[in-house]
Amino acid sequence: MRAITAFAAKSCYDIPMQRRYDYRRKLPHLQPDNKIFFITFSTSKRWILPNLARDIVMETCLRGDGHRFELHALVVMPDHVHLALTPRWDECGTLSIPEIMQEIKSVSAHRINKQTGYVGRVWQEESFDRALRREEALDAKIEYMIANPVRAGLVSTSAEYRWIWIEGLESSSTGGAPVPPWRRAV
Repeated sequence: MRAITAFAAKSCYDIPMQRRYDYRRKLPHLQPDNKIFFITFSTSKRWILPNLARDIVMETCLRGDGHRFELHALVVMPDHVHLALTPRWDECGTLSIPEIMQEIKSVSAHRINKQTGYVGRVWQEESFDRALRREEALDAKIEYMIANPVRAGLVSTSAEYRWIWIEGLESSSTGGAPVPPWRRAV
């Protein structure tokens, strides 16, 4: 009979709730189940993302939609990103915001560095996340998100901004954001 050591593989059922609250940073990340989250994350040292980098962030977030999370809205600003999403779940429970954010940031940063030639940290370690209290709050957050490029003086209207994506409006009112083939109507 083999002895079980501390290094033996454990299933996710052996460590209850570790996934949800295992976060090393300064801000608390409490995550109630079945909630929509409003998330903002910024570039390191407020680096201004070139257009190609913003395209990469859009594509990375859209690829995660339906897999790690359900994406409701996305706005990629020159130095930060706003997301409204609902985490999905797997056999271990609801995917945590830190897991989702680590994947988005890691994948996009590697691609940005490779495709733009940028060398260095792309994203700040922290992100801001807030669970919305009720479904009606989503509309208000989306309005805030899509007004952001106008408030920043980047465009006159939200429809002019290329890096906006809203669930259900992929073919219109996205400011020209790329619509991935898996989301196009057939």
